[in-house]
Amino acid sequence: MNVLFVYPNINGFHYDNYHFGLASIVSVAREAKHNVKVTIISDKSEYNLLLEEVKTSKPDVIGFSSVSSQFNYVKEIASLIKELFPSTIIVCGGVHPTIHTNALLETKKIDGFFVGESEHSFIEFLKKIEKGEPFKETDNFAYVQDGKVVRNKLKNLLEDLDLLPYPDKEIYPYKKTVADLGYAPFFFARGCPFMCTYCSNHALAEIYERKRNYPRFRSPETCIREIEEVVEEYSKLINFIWILDDIFGLNNQWREEFCEKYKKRIKKKFMVQVRVEMANDHLFSLLKDAGCFRVLFGVESGNEKVRNEIMRRKMSNENIINAFDLCHKHGLETLALNIIGVPGESEEMILDTLNLNRRLSPTISAVNIFYPYRGTVLGDKCFKEGLVDEERFLGFSNERRETILKYSQKHKKMLSHYYDNWAILMDPYNIKLRLIKFLQTIGVGEFARRIKRRLFPPLTTK
Repeated sequence: MNVLFVYPNINGFHYDNYHFGLASIVSVAREAKHNVKVTIISDKSEYNLLLEEVKTSKPDVIGFSSVSSQFNYVKEIASLIKELFPSTIIVCGGVHPTIHTNALLETKKIDGFFVGESEHSFIEFLKKIEKGEPFKETDNFAYVQDGKVVRNKLKNLLEDLDLLPYPDKEIYPYKKTVADLGYAPFFFARGCPFMCTYCSNHALAEIYERKRNYPRFRSPETCIREIEEVVEEYSKLINFIWILDDIFGLNNQWREEFCEKYKKRIKKKFMVQVRVEMANDHLFSLLKDAGCFRVLFGVESGNEKVRNEIMRRKMSNENIINAFDLCHKHGLETLALNIIGVPGESEEMILDTLNLNRRLSPTISAVNIFYPYRGTVLGDKCFKEGLVDEERFLGFSNERRETILKYSQKHKKMLSHYYDNWAILMDPYNIKLRLIKFLQTIGVGEFARRIKRRLFPPLTTK
């Protein structure tokens, strides 16, 4: 069958157009001998190019992948396609269709949603179409009947990820991603056991009955082989490897084996993300020895009430400081990830986050503005309490860069100030610190301490 996958990455930030979930389905469809094409839409001006592609390739099925901020574009494109090619079957998968399946009621131009992990269900779906069987009866599929959403049963989660082929890197523009970014991205695990209120992971886990088995890992050997293949093909384009797993090496045995193999076989440095609760000398020594050069941590907030009560990240400032200090002790760079703009957060609380980041002295400090994903605890709370500007939500694309909550103009302006100037607010600190260290080296320690007290008064809005 002819299958066209479409990814509307308009104003997006997802790995510079490389979508791992969609790339995995592309691989599975190709392995099943289907004729597969991929089109990425980076701007609304490209809609006509897509329609020409549909006219030329005549796909039997068009598949979209979407998060919440992209779904409005999916609806627009699906309407255009159905108007010109009414017999084409259009489906959509991804995070938004999975945790907000009722979004099917917003359009009659999409024939159905794939819910959850759907590689195998999608192939069964194509087989039914080929045989002329009722394709809507496929597992993991949802559709509208008599004005209501019908959800078919979910297949059990695939426990052995090694049974899947590697995500496609031929049809999907992996080479362009590597060339543009200077690093090679990889995903080796699925699922996260933690329950952060702002993240879709807990919502994705809750749709399955076997929640305990939600985090799964490919074997270290298959991971290393995939890296080897990519490095061999694109070595000159790759400065480092970025393992994008939500949490690297939750399984201790897996982590030890992976690092041992990586050290022996891969000659590129790499970076990972871990939780601060995992921090210890052995972990960072292991990572450093294997070739890791940078560790990412989700700090999220420097205010413990915001972090523990609103975000449900049960960690103390002490835990966070210890993790960063240990990283620096082992010569590892650090990246601190932060979120501002959650409901109930004041400017004083944002300054707590800035102050903590200054104390941590990360190599890089990054900040995003809170976005209310449907299906998440915090996202649903925002919608239920009428905190979301629904009109802006429908047409919004600058995910994580602006707030769509009904804050006062003063509060919105304040959030924009911190988002736009976060690096500037962090960078002068480093410049000043270098100045202090310089003064100390030339024997004016007391003078340097006085300057430090002048330059670094406690941050406050009062």
